Amino acid sequence: MATMDLKAKFNPVDSKDLVIMAIKEIFPNAKIPELKENTKTFPIPDEIECLTINDIDFDYFFECIHANKIADTALDCMSQNIENETSYFRISRQAALAGKISFVLENEYPLGGWFELSVKSPNIIAWIEEMTWHSGRDEVPRTVDDELKMRRDGVPQDWF
Repeated sequence: MATMDLKAKFNPVDSKDLVIMAIKEIFPNAKIPELKENTKTFPIPDEIECLTINDIDFDYFFECIHANKIADTALDCMSQNIENETSYFRISRQAALAGKISFVLENEYPLGGWFELSVKSPNIIAWIEEMTWHSGRDEVPRTVDDELKMRRDGVPQDWF
C-alpha cells in the first residue's frame, strides 16, 4: 500500500484559488484543508504559507500519466530522488491548472511554481514500476535506473 502527500507553497503574490483549482484538476478527490483568509494589503509581507495534503488520492494522477503517454517519463522522474521507502518529485502548478502533468527537474523554476509530491511504499521501486507500466514495455522493458533512463537534466539517453 502506498501513500502520496502533496505540498504547495504560497508566495504572497500567488492566487490561492488558482492553486487550489490546479490541485483539483489533477487530484479531483483531494480534501483541501481550510486556508487563512486572504487579507493582503500594501506592502505585502514576504511570508510563505504552506498547504500540505496527506494521503491524497492519486488514481486520477496516474490516469493522466497514461492518457498522455508519459509513463516512461514518470518512471524516470519519480525515481530520481528515492530515500529509504520514499520517492520525492515535483510537478508544475501551471500545467496542472490546464489538467496536464509536467514533471519539474532539479534546478528548474517553472513559471507558476510547482507542487512537491512524495510517495511512500514498502517497496517504492517496484511500486513506481507497476504504476507506470504500459504494454510497450513488453517490447522494450524498462526498470528504475536502467540504461534507457533520461539523464538528471532531462535529456534522453540514446535508445537504439
